[in-house]
Amino acid sequence: MATLQALRNKAGVFIAIFIGLALLAFILTDLLGSNGSMFSNNDVIGEIDGQTIKYQDYQNRVDETETFCKMVQQPATPEQIRESVWQQIKSEIVMGKACEKAGIDVTGEELLDMVTGSHISPALMGMFTNPQTGVYDRAAAENFLRNRNNDYQAAFYWNFMEKMLKENRLSAKYMNLINSSIYCTDVQAKVEAEKRAKGVDMAFVSVRYNTIPDSTITVSSSDIKARYEKNKDLYKVQEGRDLEYISFPIKPTEADVELTRKSVEELKADFSASDVDAYRFAQNNAETPAAEVFLSQSQLPQVLADFVKTAAVGEVYGPYREGDFFKISRLVSVTQRPDSVKASHILLREKAALADSLMGVANASNFAELARKYSEDPGSAINGGDLDWFTDGRMVPTFNEACFAGTKGSIVKVESEYGIHIIYLQDKGVSSTKYSIATVDKSIQYSTETHRDVFNLANDFATKVSSKAEFDALADTMNYVKRFATSVRSNAQSINNVASAREVVRWAYKAKVGEVSDIFECGDEFIIASLVKKQEAGYATLQDVSPMLTRDLLNEKKTAIVNSAIQGKSLAQIAEAYNSKVDSASNVSFASNTVAGAGIEPNLVAAAVSAEKGKISEAVKGSNAAYVFEVTNEVVTEADVDAAKAAYNQQFSSLSYMVGDILLDVETEDNRINFY
Repeated sequence: MATLQALRNKAGVFIAIFIGLALLAFILTDLLGSNGSMFSNNDVIGEIDGQTIKYQDYQNRVDETETFCKMVQQPATPEQIRESVWQQIKSEIVMGKACEKAGIDVTGEELLDMVTGSHISPALMGMFTNPQTGVYDRAAAENFLRNRNNDYQAAFYWNFMEKMLKENRLSAKYMNLINSSIYCTDVQAKVEAEKRAKGVDMAFVSVRYNTIPDSTITVSSSDIKARYEKNKDLYKVQEGRDLEYISFPIKPTEADVELTRKSVEELKADFSASDVDAYRFAQNNAETPAAEVFLSQSQLPQVLADFVKTAAVGEVYGPYREGDFFKISRLVSVTQRPDSVKASHILLREKAALADSLMGVANASNFAELARKYSEDPGSAINGGDLDWFTDGRMVPTFNEACFAGTKGSIVKVESEYGIHIIYLQDKGVSSTKYSIATVDKSIQYSTETHRDVFNLANDFATKVSSKAEFDALADTMNYVKRFATSVRSNAQSINNVASAREVVRWAYKAKVGEVSDIFECGDEFIIASLVKKQEAGYATLQDVSPMLTRDLLNEKKTAIVNSAIQGKSLAQIAEAYNSKVDSASNVSFASNTVAGAGIEPNLVAAAVSAEKGKISEAVKGSNAAYVFEVTNEVVTEADVDAAKAAYNQQFSSLSYMVGDILLDVETEDNRINFY
């Protein structure tokens, strides 16, 4: 039952949320029905590998995942949850088909084994590990399973975990099957070892492509198209949109700054009153109120460090500006306090009677034993309640004050939001002068008038443009900076540094190329955008890749020109003809794609290792130059078959991930942008 209570403590406050989500799902289901559809027939959120994904099914999974994240206190944004669910559904569909085809399944006995057997899932280790021993507690796990149906949250937790455990085990089995079927044979290892054992020294000349003018070569459109069709699979692209936009930032004016300063100054008289509780006043009036802390002069901001040198207790300083805030600060007290203390504690949750009993028997000699037996703080209980040394202000206020104001060697009892603490104050550091300062702050915000003025500026621009040409012309006339966003994905929440830009993205996926948007308010700026380009999922267009293909064909033809011109010439003559030089490289082998003096040039490496010694090569097409070389020496070391096999196996170890990527590369239609 302790585990069930732990689940209640983690997720109890979220049960109402989950029930509310369930009721909402029920209402939406009714609205989405055939007799009163909110979305009519447009309730399909996507399609994965031929399987239709309905909006309500997807949203139910999102709601479940959101509830689970809250239950286990794992922060996640709605966008992160939706993307995680989408990828999980995709994996389930794809891996489900692959596992079914391979005859792989996960039985109930296997799931039980992951919880109470010999192959405990890492996902459950933290939940059922005994904090005192650090050992997985099978009895606690079994008790949880027996009683889960008596606790709604425990049942929900297990149902969610059970699905996750099964999917993870299915994927692991499939990948293990792939890994087990791939291995390096002795013959493969021997061939690879012999390749690696051979290296060459060579002299070579780099003929830079820019030494041959592009204007002297013709690349026809048919050549480009043929190259494109031949290598089309290299040009797969994801769906995306290219935008140009103008930002109208909403920033506080000098008048806004002065308004904030005055609003803080108006609080100064009340804050200075002798009978006011300074920290309570700060809690009620500050934008970022803070609990009481004691700081040395060196720990204070410079402006306050100078203030406390001459200030009397109760004196208020300010208003002063610190970043985007105006502040007033009051010196509350000056005292002697240690920088750190060493303490142990016993934490009890709602056990006042036990706390009183322990206070009656606890002493320095038995405190560690009592902490191990009774404390409900697993992190410290295993160490006898020892918290080691900690600095002032690190702990929650009541706990912190009991430690730093207490007497060395004393045992005291305090309460905090975590429960009842019995504290043994083991030791205290050297005391020094500390200052308690309460601060009231207000951030500098733009006013309604400033917001209106910037909107009017954006609106003036928006009303004058209705096409891309007008957008560009007016931006140039008004000296507005156009910003660019490329390959914006349909589920993007931001554009470059523009936060909260979801509505801009949704507009871009509905707009026509050349269309200009209305005004969007994105955080602290207004955005007006123009759609420059639509890229649908599939292949990049011939027009898009034409410059790259043209360059590749030019380099290919330039290499052919060099090859024709070098016949019968020495490397020195070739270097002179192309205003280059003769370089050298040693021990060039298949173990590396890099050649000293040339860089990463795999074509040159392959040609050199395979070439005949003492013979001038033909021109080799490289990335930045055409290369002509002569092998001057061959270096053959003993073939290391074991090393070659190890290298092969290392490559194979990553193959399962490649297989996963290949499996997940399926036809997908993602319509989430129509709903979120």
